[in-house]
Formats: sequence, structure tokens, C-alpha cells
Amino acid sequence: MLAIDHISLGTRNLYEGTDRLCRETGLGQYEGGWFPGLGIANRIVPLGPDQYIEVESVIDAYSPQHSLTDRWFYDQISSGDVYIGWCLRVDTLEELEAHAERMGTGIIRTGLRQRPDGSLSAPARTPDTVYCWQRGLPNIFHIADMSTHPAQQPCEQPAAPQGIAWMEVGGTRQDMIGWLGEEAKNLPLTYNGERPGLYAVAVNTPDGEIVIRRTAVTPWTQPTLTG
Repeated sequence: MLAIDHISLGTRNLYEGTDRLCRETGLGQYEGGWFPGLGIANRIVPLGPDQYIEVESVIDAYSPQHSLTDRWFYDQISSGDVYIGWCLRVDTLEELEAHAERMGTGIIRTGLRQRPDGSLSAPARTPDTVYCWQRGLPNIFHIADMSTHPAQQPCEQPAAPQGIAWMEVGGTRQDMIGWLGEEAKNLPLTYNGERPGLYAVAVNTPDGEIVIRRTAVTPWTQPTLTG
């Protein structure tokens, strides 16, 4: 079954952006780690037992000069906070394989994020994450051991978040069905008909919903590198 797993919120300053988000919402945070091969790092903001926001930023001042991914990310955050993308999760590897076959894509198993303890997270996923995010679309993950899920790690959470209530995305319901198949109908999404991407996330808490609204990612264009 498809479920929302996590959201990437890009910000110009990793620490200021995460602190501001948590002060505004009462959510908690902890150090997430960095991405080998990229100049990007993140902090984790849990939204419940199996969902989270990863606040991300380019921390290598020179990487946008030689990495197309980092340059794209850098351009996206140039004007402030932006929802870079979002990811779904399935319960079994067989489900992931079925989605990969339907989409005509392979399953990626390489390491993704180096945690602060030095271990490397390597969830199976399809299609490539950045490819999807550059087009305002989600990709799909399978996490074999949910006890290692970022949202289940200890973190002080004053707001006591209870998971995502709904998300506002661009495009139409039929667009999402065309991308994800019929299971897209079961996701808690509202559609605004604008360009593809994520526009708002509502989080359940004991005191009601917290709505986090940010700018959506802009369509991908080939950046020009300077070095």
C-alpha cells in the first residue's frame, strides 16, 4: 500500500531554516547527516511514527560549480524556503518491484544518506529521487527495517505530531493516477491545478492541524556550471 513517507524542505540556511520551522510549529528536530557525492546535508523533523520532513540545504559552498544536482538545488532555494519534493513508501519489496515494472524503471539500492553515527542508509527506491523531484513528482521507497526509520528516532516534540492529515499538490488527481497508478486515489492529497509540486502539508496534533505552507519547486531546466 502506498503511504507518504517523507518530504524535502529546501532552505538557504540549514540551521536557521530548521529552527524557524520548529519554533513556528512546535515540532522537534535532530541531525540527519549528509549525502555522499553531493554538497547537501539535512536535519530530520519527525511528523509521527513513520513520516518526517527532511530540511535540506547546500552546505558545500563550491559544489554548485561542479555538480548539476547541487546547482539545481541551489537555484531552487535562492529565494528562500521551497518544498523540493516528497517520497512515498510501500510495505513490501514485491510492491516496489511492481511499481518499477509499471513505470519501466529499475530499483536503486545504493547508499543515500550518511547518518551522524557513520552508518549509511540505503533504502530500495524507484525511480531516481532527484529525477522525480525536478519534475514535481514523488518517487517510491521500501524500508526493510522500519525500526531504523528516521521518524522513529528519539526527538523532543512539544507539538506531539500524529502524522500527516493531508497535502496540497499541483496538477490534477488524474495526473497523479497516471504517475502512480490507481493507488494514488487513496493518498490524502488535494489538487490545486497549478504546476506539479508540493504546496502545503497539514500535520495532525492533539490540538488540531498544523499547516506548513511553502513555495513549490519550479520546473527543471538544465543549469549552466561555471567550473
